[in-house]
Amino acid sequence: MPIWVAALLAVTAITVTYFSCVRPMMRGRGHSAVDAGSAQDAGMDRQIAELREELRVLRAQDSLDHGRIPGRRPMPPTES
Repeated sequence: MPIWVAALLAVTAITVTYFSCVRPMMRGRGHSAVDAGSAQDAGMDRQIAELREELRVLRAQDSLDHGRIPGRRPMPPTES
């Protein structure tokens, strides 16, 4: 590929990034395509928190079922 084609592609990519990402952020709009569903973000955050709590409970139950206590080191054997 000739060097001028690569340079043209780089300039095009930089220009598109500037006009679609950097410029809107600098204007104070501060919204990107990812932020478009901010009304759904609260519901999604709540659902993620519920799933993380359920995972924590399941891991704790598994540890209890197998006799493991998370976060503790095994006790060294005592000499008699």
